[in-house]
Amino acid sequence: MHHGSMHSYEQPMPQYAELQSAPPPPAKPEPTQVISELLGLLMEEDPVIVKEAILLTYLLIKEGGESRSEVIRSRELINTLLQTFGRHANDEKITQALSQFFYTLSQQQEGLRAIYDCGGIPHLLQHVYLGNPSVNYNISTLHNSLIVLQEQAANEIDKYEGIPKIIELLDQSNDKLHTLLVDSLLKLSIYNKKAKVFIQNNEVCVQRLLNIFETSSYDKLLLIISKLLPTISSGSEVMKKVMIQFNALNILEKILKTTKSIRIKHNCLTTLRNLSNQATRMRELDSLIQYLTGLLLSPNDRQSIVCSLGILNNLTADNRANKSLFVQLNAVQTLMQKLVVETDENDDFIEIALCTLRHVTARHDLEDQAREIIRKSYGIGNIIKFLGDKNLRDHFGVLKATVGLIKNLTTSQALIPYICEQNAVRRLCELMLNIDRSQDKSKYDSILEILIGTLTNLVQYSTSKSIIREHNCTNILSRLSQSPSSSLQQSASVLLRELNSE
Repeated sequence: MHHGSMHSYEQPMPQYAELQSAPPPPAKPEPTQVISELLGLLMEEDPVIVKEAILLTYLLIKEGGESRSEVIRSRELINTLLQTFGRHANDEKITQALSQFFYTLSQQQEGLRAIYDCGGIPHLLQHVYLGNPSVNYNISTLHNSLIVLQEQAANEIDKYEGIPKIIELLDQSNDKLHTLLVDSLLKLSIYNKKAKVFIQNNEVCVQRLLNIFETSSYDKLLLIISKLLPTISSGSEVMKKVMIQFNALNILEKILKTTKSIRIKHNCLTTLRNLSNQATRMRELDSLIQYLTGLLLSPNDRQSIVCSLGILNNLTADNRANKSLFVQLNAVQTLMQKLVVETDENDDFIEIALCTLRHVTARHDLEDQAREIIRKSYGIGNIIKFLGDKNLRDHFGVLKATVGLIKNLTTSQALIPYICEQNAVRRLCELMLNIDRSQDKSKYDSILEILIGTLTNLVQYSTSKSIIREHNCTNILSRLSQSPSSSLQQSASVLLRELNSE
């Protein structure tokens, strides 16, 4: 397995001068004899001799075949070379020769195993710092270790505090080195939970990643950063706020509008969706909202549609201006058209679409207009159908969103006849009976309260009272009026009074 050539960004940059070979010996000795002599030469005090010994070991690796195998099998030689890092730490030529040797060794799976078995990762980490001319080789070797050894390498890098050193190197201005560094951070976050948490909560790391993401035009680097950002943005709510303070929303929007990569686009949308629940009160997001509503019409790009809708759902949750803008952009009609098509078992999309419609049909200046658009789009019947098509246990989220949206629609007096004509009262009563028959009624208190409030709005319609009574819902309401939940108790009592009034 040759790891050095898997991707171009795995090659260390910039390229350093190849080591100059010593004059060839008169006759080629056996590899075992050479290794025995090398062990002695590496222990010499003279740095010139040590450097020549490293060079010869490097040439044996490059030669391949039995010579390379003998070097890899000789753990004593690998250990001695690693110890040479420490003995000659101040000799730049020796450390550079060693770094190049271990990078070349790491291009073979057996070589990586030899480096790991001999404790090579902590030795390499000691020489990963700003200003070290060999840093590219050392990072490449560590990166190759993460590709092949995965959890073992990640645990070793974390154990010897390598993650802060990798983050510090992000301060350099080298796109190809950045690509190695960011991909190493990505693999560390995948293979080591402690590393993942550290990366998620490191403000310096987040800021540098966002800065690189905004300023670089190197596609491979942008792709790797876009893969790491969803992981970081799925962490704590505090770090989400930090990312927003570092201008993450604007940077992500800029990349979305300029990238030609569908993978980068999807990763940016995932990151935005993760952050959006902390951006509900933000202003001046009109450009982003307009872009996202446009994505709802994306042909053959379901992931972009679902992610965009998730972001819009959060941004319209508690922001009057965003709700009104959503209506002005004709997004209500777009969503209704999507819901007509989504009649299968795709609950994720249906629930989030219904929740977004629920947000924009209440508590803002254009709420009446939003409700009227739903009526004109023949949406009332399609919305009410979700009450009958979904069972309570498996589709609770969709049912709750549906009931909440219907309740908002019932606040328009003009819509109540349309809602009742679509059999809404009967469907709501059947849902109440299903909840009452369930074994764990208490977990459905939240939907019951909304449901009862909806029936209270509908009970004024001529046939509603008789439908509620024929379903024997009065007995359920009587019990709920004694509920430990004060809000549920009050809702049930109000509906009972309406039912008993003439």
